[in-house]
Amino acid sequence: MNSNILLTHRAIVKLVKQPSAPLMGFGMSLFFLVVYNAGIGGIGSLDIFAGKGYLSFLFPIAIISLAMGSSAGAGQTLNADMQSGYFKRLYFSPASRWALIAAPMIADVLPSLFFTAILLCVGAVFGVTFQFGILSVLGVLLLSLLWSVTLSGFSAGIMIRTGQAQSAAIVTNAIFPLLFLSTTFLPRELITAKWLLAVSWGNPVTYILEGCRYLLAGTSDARFFLIAVVVFSITTIISLSFALSSARKIKL
Repeated sequence: MNSNILLTHRAIVKLVKQPSAPLMGFGMSLFFLVVYNAGIGGIGSLDIFAGKGYLSFLFPIAIISLAMGSSAGAGQTLNADMQSGYFKRLYFSPASRWALIAAPMIADVLPSLFFTAILLCVGAVFGVTFQFGILSVLGVLLLSLLWSVTLSGFSAGIMIRTGQAQSAAIVTNAIFPLLFLSTTFLPRELITAKWLLAVSWGNPVTYILEGCRYLLAGTSDARFFLIAVVVFSITTIISLSFALSSARKIKL
């Protein structure tokens, strides 16, 4: 069997045996939904939510936090292999240098999509609306895929370039503040701080949130979905390029 396929298979099997990263992301997502919907869900009766309720508006944050919770998985896998010395053996094997990085990334992104699908099912049970039916589901999965690959690629690339254990969490720590500088909890019309409104326009998280809201509750504009697809397609390409180019700068 091709060594690249074997590496990918190994990374997936390892994740199945130790699924802490995606499970943590899934748990974080449910936590956000339950706590914030319970705390401020009453505002969902306002006309601005178009009768769809607050849960459908809040739901995209669960998609984002899910990927954030598992995005460091590729970096953690690489770090564990480096610490054990296994990565060094792989490095001097005939296996492709790209495969050393791509395999843990694939094993990182697949469970993120899997748990996103489960999350969508949970949301449907509790009343989250899907404006375009199955097309809304596919659209959300597309945005989730682009978001996950972006985070995973940067996480793996930084880990490879630095060789430091703490590097695996750099991406998540850098992205987390952006959640609070966006329209995460309230529609733009209810945000009174002008500086926050200005910052949110330049915040990429805003577009993935509003893009999902367009697909789910229909409380946002289609342009946000289109912008999100374009922006995160670009970040995905940059992330993949960064991660794979790191193969030439591996620190053992």
